[in-house]
Amino acid sequence: MKKALWLLLVAGCSARPPQPAPHREPPKQECQIVVEAESKEWQKIAEELTKGRSVGEQQKLLESERHYQLGLAWFHKGDFEKAKIEAQLAVEKWTEHLAARKLLADVGEILVGGPTGLRGIGDHDLRVAQVKVEQQQLEITNHILHGGRFLDARMYKSALREFENAEFKIRNMPYDVKSLNDLLPKVREMASRARSSIRD
Repeated sequence: MKKALWLLLVAGCSARPPQPAPHREPPKQECQIVVEAESKEWQKIAEELTKGRSVGEQQKLLESERHYQLGLAWFHKGDFEKAKIEAQLAVEKWTEHLAARKLLADVGEILVGGPTGLRGIGDHDLRVAQVKVEQQQLEITNHILHGGRFLDARMYKSALREFENAEFKIRNMPYDVKSLNDLLPKVREMASRARSSIRD
């Protein structure tokens, strides 16, 4: 399957040690999600997606992404029924997964034989997507600014880390943003300067 993202979710749960009587509470489960991906790049993407979310939200989001990637692979193979099932599961797991919603709409148009009317994402969802892109743009801009400051201060390792983070986020934007794509050569050039300064 083309470009399928394989994520393995492992929830490691352990009970808290028992408390002394008479204030004994039932043992609580402490869970931690461990994400294993097919490559370091996908691992980093998965970690960015789950950062700052509860364990339950992380699991739902990663399961949603897994179903979306499977649906996309079936879509590219021409098996639209299976693509529809996977896209529906992705949307059920995480309703804000806009790419899965678009895939579901595209599959629906193919199966029905014309526009289904599903393409319209509600105003709220569209605004959520815009805010996420704007937030990504701010984060990338901050990485570049901090990297430039670190470079000027001759803190080359810190500068390199900032430029690498900026490049990673630009390359993995959920939507194409021309102004950020135009910045990519400059970010790579500054990262290269920081790398060569570390070696000197």
